[in-house]
Amino acid sequence: MNWIYSSRDLIAIIIAALAVVVSLITVIMQRRQEQRAAYREIYTTLMSDDLHRGRWMIRKVSKTHIIPKDEQEVRLIYRTLGVFDNMAMFARRRVVPLKWVLEVWHHPLNEMREGVRDIRKHIKEGNGTSAAEPWPQLWILLDKAQAYHSTLPCCPPNNSWRDRIRRSAAPSRWRQRPGARSRTPG
Repeated sequence: MNWIYSSRDLIAIIIAALAVVVSLITVIMQRRQEQRAAYREIYTTLMSDDLHRGRWMIRKVSKTHIIPKDEQEVRLIYRTLGVFDNMAMFARRRVVPLKWVLEVWHHPLNEMREGVRDIRKHIKEGNGTSAAEPWPQLWILLDKAQAYHSTLPCCPPNNSWRDRIRRSAAPSRWRQRPGARSRTPG
């Protein structure tokens, strides 16, 4: 009893430190939950029928280098690019983890890249000015997506030292076994 009375300051410090640790853990868990909710919201928006159609229109521009003349289609393309720009800003500001964005969207972003470049050029030529850069955050994300190489089977290994390290660090269930073929029903 005498020990507790003489060590009450130490016990108070320990309890306060535990309270700080519990508070930090709570803040970290809450932040992760907010990131999941924000990513879920932007993902749902990008997967809506309209924006899905807008993405396919941008991919068509990438292949044909022809920008639609219909005003409704152009607005849909601009809206789609605006939402992607917003997602890029969320990733840059760490509202959503960049890794999540790149893991899911690196192929669609790469497929849209040329079309987005053509659309930007069309806008700049139409305005006659180079002052306004449309979708500034999106350009950063497009560059990151172009450099991104997933550990998932969607991206074949390139055997660079960086890729070998990433593959070795990936969970074993994500790694594609050498020589393994995907089974096709038949």
